[in-house]
Amino acid sequence: MKILTIGDLQGLPDWQRANSEEFDRIIFLGDYLDSPIVKDKEMITNLEGIISLKRNNPDKVKLLLGNHEISYLYKKHRATGYRYSIGTKVKKLLSQNLNLFQVAFQIENYLWTHAGIHQEYYTHRVLPFILESDKNLGETLERLFIEMYDPILEIGYERGGWNRKMVGGPFWIDSSRLLENPLRGYHQIVGHTPVTTIERYMPFADDMNTSITLCDCIERGDGSFYELEI
Repeated sequence: MKILTIGDLQGLPDWQRANSEEFDRIIFLGDYLDSPIVKDKEMITNLEGIISLKRNNPDKVKLLLGNHEISYLYKKHRATGYRYSIGTKVKKLLSQNLNLFQVAFQIENYLWTHAGIHQEYYTHRVLPFILESDKNLGETLERLFIEMYDPILEIGYERGGWNRKMVGGPFWIDSSRLLENPLRGYHQIVGHTPVTTIERYMPFADDMNTSITLCDCIERGDGSFYELEI
């Protein structure tokens, strides 16, 4: 399976460079909004185009939610760059199409989320709530979000969380914390923390089944997409 991952767009139309015919899956990592260099109308048009791409390719295209989408959906989780001028319109657009978005996507032990899953967060916030009916971790995270499980929106301390013990969930953990102790046994592909180009880390010398690939390099980096074959 050939997979293309597109990092945080922040309102930019770079996703249009991708040739969808070349890939079996195209996964967007969220944060479709809030670049200071993109005008309001262009940002709305870009988001509408991404939603149309998903509607026309429901199985191939996966749209993950990022913290900037959460920012429009939930007032208490406002992110830097929030556009009050289009806030109501964006919230309506996201709410009406929320069924097209997801928190996580998983194939085998490859896991896509916006910001990543830390081992400690998994152990204390996720593991106790896994159901036998959950097919994989991605499905568990999706269910917890739908059930309005509050810790799924936990903001990591490095990103503004009020308590140093707050690691952060899949929308709000900073890569500095994630790389210290990522969830073992998963190859995670994430955005959220800007990098100059695609960066892949294997934090544990004795564990080749645990890695983190950072893909947020479109707005502030070289614009790379991440290609992967599984």
